[in-house]
Amino acid sequence: MEENNVITLQDIVKTRENIKIGPLNIHIPQGCVTAIVGTNGSGKTTLLSMCMGFVHPEQGSITIFQEKVQPEYDAALKARIGFVGEHPNPDDSDLTADQLASFTAQWYPKWDWQFYQHYMAKYEIPPKQKLSKLSKGMRRKLDLIIAMSPQPELLLLDEPSSGLDPLSWRMMIEDMHRYLQDGQRSIVIATHIIEEVKRLADYILFMNKGQVLQMVEKDAMFDAWKEFLVDGDAADYDRIPGLAKAIQERYGVRLIAKDAAQLEAFLQENDIPTLQTKGLELDDILAYLIELNNEGRATNR
Repeated sequence: MEENNVITLQDIVKTRENIKIGPLNIHIPQGCVTAIVGTNGSGKTTLLSMCMGFVHPEQGSITIFQEKVQPEYDAALKARIGFVGEHPNPDDSDLTADQLASFTAQWYPKWDWQFYQHYMAKYEIPPKQKLSKLSKGMRRKLDLIIAMSPQPELLLLDEPSSGLDPLSWRMMIEDMHRYLQDGQRSIVIATHIIEEVKRLADYILFMNKGQVLQMVEKDAMFDAWKEFLVDGDAADYDRIPGLAKAIQERYGVRLIAKDAAQLEAFLQENDIPTLQTKGLELDDILAYLIELNNEGRATNR
């Protein structure tokens, strides 16, 4: 239902340099973490920028909190959103952390100074030091704190853990979970970090070359995508139910399942013994989705 979506993109099209993004029809559920996963240039950053109104689509509409995103600046809508872009704003370099926070707080009626000060101390960020003197990791932590200090209902995060050390990364994951505790807040995160998706995401949006490959619930996806090792010849398994790809190996055939339950049922019904079964990693699933999508395009020509 529409009211259960925090973001809805309808027939969105945007041309960026050599790539056409869309048409995108995406429904992002409220109260969840949705991870956008894709290769470089797949359109992840542009999607988030369009949601913030920094980039305007050529056609289609974007709705956030059931309000249409308008080309003109909508301060009331933006005040409900925390945003961390892929790169820090270089115009802020001569400011200190406290100066940037004071400037930003003017636009957010629910800005929480106690929250800001607590997390500045927790992440050990010097409040009086110019931003140009902060390390990449320190600046990233500051951007996250400033995005969360207004207590937004929605966080849009583009590669938020870029430059973070392992301890800070673990702290960030814990703080993201704490942010979501009321069950109404939502996070949309574009990331390359597989472990980040595993630890945070409820849903995964796969993108490639400006197109949506799949939007799927994370646990259901890992249940569906598995690898079975069987005896025989790959050609014998070419079109069995639930199969993404059959790969011939010296020691047998690797069956890559996109619907493991369906494929496993076929093997059992045909008395085909499984020598080994294992789950697939996220990057492998993305690679197979891209391959299937490319094959589908070739078939449709």
